[in-house]
Amino acid sequence: MAYDIYISLIFWFGDLNYRLYLEDNLARDLIKKQDWKALQQFDQLRREQEDGGVFQGWKEGNIKFAPTYKYSSSNCNRYSGGLPSRAGEKQRTPAWCDRILWYGKGVKQLSYLRSESKFSDHRPVSALFSTQIEVIKSTNPRFANMETFFPNIMTPESTGTSKNDKEAKSTLQSLILKDLEESPNTGEYCKTR
Repeated sequence: MAYDIYISLIFWFGDLNYRLYLEDNLARDLIKKQDWKALQQFDQLRREQEDGGVFQGWKEGNIKFAPTYKYSSSNCNRYSGGLPSRAGEKQRTPAWCDRILWYGKGVKQLSYLRSESKFSDHRPVSALFSTQIEVIKSTNPRFANMETFFPNIMTPESTGTSKNDKEAKSTLQSLILKDLEESPNTGEYCKTR
């Protein structure tokens, strides 16, 4: 029996270059207080999403970390600007330029963090996700079956074992099939034909 996996998830990450609609000194004051919730009220990306301008239907986890941009130089913990005596240094209001967004169903963000790596004037961000995928028994010969992508995986049907056979190999496909059969939400994310 051929099974097809359909994944309709998109992850968008990188320097999206969105800034804060806030004066520099006020932004720095909120950063010192670590009041991320208040600071997010001035985030350009979130405002444009709310106004229907960009990334409609996309989601982002709650930001609970300091802005990731712009540090004075690599290997420095001080935001650029803010000190008028620094010759040649551009005045930059710190902002969350570096973001991770996703689009699709069945995504749960487990973490959203910034790293303290100092190789750039940005601090990188990372996220950990748990996702659900839709596995459908294929009746269409035009779709590649799962064995095309996972050639060493054997289904219970192909090995002659039942779903209750405890000696069946724990392979990716058998785990997916087991999850599909035991899922109480089969109508929501996992559908079979």
